[in-house]
Amino acid sequence: MNHWFSLNVAAAQQAFRRLFKQPIGTLLILMMLGIAITLPLVLHLGVQSTQQFLGNISSKPQITLYMDLNADNVDVESTHKTLSNDKRIEQVTMIGKESAIVEMQRLLGDNDILTILENNPLPDAFVVTVRSNDPDAVELLQKEYSHLPMVESAQVDAKWLKTLHNIQQFILHVLWFLAITLGLAFALITYNTIRLQTLVCREEIEITKLLGAPASFIRRPFIYLALWQGLLSMLIGIALCAWIRYRFSPQLEGIFTQYGVPVKWRFFDIQELLVIVLIVALLSIAGAWLAVRKHLREYSARV
Repeated sequence: MNHWFSLNVAAAQQAFRRLFKQPIGTLLILMMLGIAITLPLVLHLGVQSTQQFLGNISSKPQITLYMDLNADNVDVESTHKTLSNDKRIEQVTMIGKESAIVEMQRLLGDNDILTILENNPLPDAFVVTVRSNDPDAVELLQKEYSHLPMVESAQVDAKWLKTLHNIQQFILHVLWFLAITLGLAFALITYNTIRLQTLVCREEIEITKLLGAPASFIRRPFIYLALWQGLLSMLIGIALCAWIRYRFSPQLEGIFTQYGVPVKWRFFDIQELLVIVLIVALLSIAGAWLAVRKHLREYSARV
């Protein structure tokens, strides 16, 4: 165990020193990898920053039920019980006709609407919060509730609900597409970088191979080299994300605030950072492993 640990420490130190043998070339590679990482990270932060606002609208759709004007207290209580017992409903709020007319009077101010109208023209109503955010499921509930006894109508802004749902799905699909494609690009860049390193160290690899060294021994320093490159480029990407947040967050928040949209540009938490480190490490190892494997297979074919 101690021997394996010492071999890995030595390989990691050797790979780290190799980074500084060509500082300009290493810096260009790190910047290229860092930019490839930055775009999906910035999009992730943007989606997560707006997710709370969009989620509060689209994940909590509401249906408004208006009772018939002739509905009595028994009809209202029966409808309230039916809605409360429905497992598809998260919350039921009743708005009585008396409280509705009082609210209307408050909004009108000095105009005394109660003296103009002989009878209260407003019906009892229920505001129903649905658990599902699927627009089709909400529409199905709307049609079902519109046929309840003594219910005049059931209304929901299905078009706006579908629009928000489609916006969310589109953003998520774009994010996943860019994350996958740029992740593959990251792995390919790592592959080509390590491939060039194996060509530079070709004689050293072949001598080591002739001395009987296993493939794992030859592969180990190149994998650590790829890991160092990946982790350093990840730090560059996160630093760029922090700079973008610092530079543009006030302007974006100011634009959205004017329209009453409370968007707060967030940053990565610890769990997200650990996931990023894991993904970058896996992509780096995969690219380096494939590059060294190809070189060793070509060497075996020549021999």
